[in-house]
Amino acid sequence: MKIVREQPTLTVLLTGFSAFPGARSNPTEALVSAFHRRRAHFARNGIRLEARVLPVVYSVIAPAIAHHVKTVSPDIILHFGLAARRSHISVETLARNRVNAIHWDAAGRQTKSVNVLRGGPSFSRARIAVDEIAAALRRAGFACRLSNDAGDYLCNAVFYLSLATPHAPFVGFIHVPSLRPLHRRSPGQKRRRLTLPGLLRAAELTIFVAVKAARRNRAPP
Repeated sequence: MKIVREQPTLTVLLTGFSAFPGARSNPTEALVSAFHRRRAHFARNGIRLEARVLPVVYSVIAPAIAHHVKTVSPDIILHFGLAARRSHISVETLARNRVNAIHWDAAGRQTKSVNVLRGGPSFSRARIAVDEIAAALRRAGFACRLSNDAGDYLCNAVFYLSLATPHAPFVGFIHVPSLRPLHRRSPGQKRRRLTLPGLLRAAELTIFVAVKAARRNRAPP
């Protein structure tokens, strides 16, 4: 007789960002708000979803990450950030130990450091199923690419800091483009620009693929 093991509940810490200079509204903040209201939906699928908005402020981002990891105890961390100049969803594969001091944060300050963590490795690799996630998004009709450049702003810093924590075995970062307002069309484009409902579908698919891969990798032999 085949023994069917019940799938354990996995905790996913999903984050987005607040507004920052150059982006008066951030679609990933709307994503967090929408998913916070859908926690029951994920719970029915064996996922404890904890959604948080991260401040785009250099001085508080590391303590914020540490606090959320400590209080949530996630199995998986999935960060979503805005890459307004990109026209596609980017599944990031690398976080680099670098910060560009020319960028202002939401508090109107610049960083004094050129590194995310002094003495840390020059880069860290994502710890989620990046190929599977990108392939699933493309099959679902989303414009999606793997990326090895998460930038040199707070998105990259958050990614690097989360990979440095020993408390979450699976960590990833997804960059999303600016969203198209629902009442506007994009004539002449091969692919329509992402809308908020589309972002929600893409993020949900990302979560389910990441969870499936995490369960497979954690399963006993």
